[in-house]
Amino acid sequence: MFKKTLLSLVLASAFGSAHANVDFDLNDLVPATDAPSETQAVNTDDVKEVGDLVVAADPKAAVLVAHQSLIEDEGDGVKMIAVGSGIGILSTGSGSYETYENRNATLLSKRGAYMKAFQIAKKQLVENMEGMSNMCATAINETMDVIDTATEGAANTTSMMSDNCAESVKGALAGYVTFDVYDDPSENLVRVSLISTPKTREQTKRKVGALTQTTEPNVIFKQIIADLQAGVMPPVGAKVITNAETGESFVLGFGSSIIRDNKNKSVKRKLLGMSKSQAQAKARNGLIAVMQGEQVYWEGGFTENQLEKNEQFEYPPESVNPADAKVLAEDKHTFMNNIKSFDSYKSFAAGQVPPGVSVKTFKSSDGDWMLAVAVYAPSLEATAKQAAAENKKRVREGQNASSDHKISTTGGLTDGSNNTQGPSGQVSNANDL
Repeated sequence: MFKKTLLSLVLASAFGSAHANVDFDLNDLVPATDAPSETQAVNTDDVKEVGDLVVAADPKAAVLVAHQSLIEDEGDGVKMIAVGSGIGILSTGSGSYETYENRNATLLSKRGAYMKAFQIAKKQLVENMEGMSNMCATAINETMDVIDTATEGAANTTSMMSDNCAESVKGALAGYVTFDVYDDPSENLVRVSLISTPKTREQTKRKVGALTQTTEPNVIFKQIIADLQAGVMPPVGAKVITNAETGESFVLGFGSSIIRDNKNKSVKRKLLGMSKSQAQAKARNGLIAVMQGEQVYWEGGFTENQLEKNEQFEYPPESVNPADAKVLAEDKHTFMNNIKSFDSYKSFAAGQVPPGVSVKTFKSSDGDWMLAVAVYAPSLEATAKQAAAENKKRVREGQNASSDHKISTTGGLTDGSNNTQGPSGQVSNANDL
């Protein structure tokens, strides 16, 4: 009762000030992975944490503390945050990778870790929003085998335990953005943090019908490049930024592929082209996932078996007759536990990429990654639809402007045309045939 009352008081005080800051923007957040001097720019003295809910007068401080708390827990998890637009959910997933002599293999392992961390973070968001299915079955069997004679007694005891649990999560997810990505080479560990708030879910909607202005595409791309150069371009996920001039929101979908190395220059060029295509496809799919939604599935569980035995006698191999039992000089104690666990992550996003979406590709500074960003803006979609309508109109005009002249199939023979000799000569050597 006391905890619920405290939670209500904290929420009331937090929302009283949080809702006043309606201009809260995720682009203003300071990731916890920045230098200490930079993270101190946000004052976190008044942040309160009640259970998994983090509240503060400044929503930036709440997000920063929640993010740092998940990192310090050294595990995957979620935190609820009071932000200006309502209750936000911050989810952090992690994945480990291996290093190999083959550089390509190391980068592939690292990209796989990013993808795993991304899937875990998405699964946790769905789990928090939709709940999950849980089933566990436990069985314990105990047996005793006791022999007593006129002169002595002996007993064998056996205890067996079986514990099985299975869980699953499934649901639709949309409107989340990537808050933070981090690679720790010393630990071979990567982390991906996603955040979903009422504002991000609203910003990622298509609002072409309500568009009243058209933005120059070059202005949009210049701002996007400047924004990416100032921050981090993640290999997965999406982001939302706002046009400083019009207030229009742009949705960015990210994709990546490693740039494979090869000693053959021709093969290396082909691999580079493949990396570019892969990154662009993933960026477009990332855009679809965050704007139109994706289906997220997870199944996991464990099976644990345990055996504990204490023996004071044993039967000979050929008999189970108590009269043939042999008493052991010392008690024989046996203990064994075996556990098996499994996790299966799946996500599915499909749809039509909106008109006007442009995909830009970049090489990482170290040359290891091909990174792509798919850019959507309502003004770009409106411009593309207008261009498509004009193109269709022009095609129809061209078709309607054709004459009724019927093609001539007779006449035309002449001896005076310019008839130069075409390619002539023996192609194959007769001796080779």
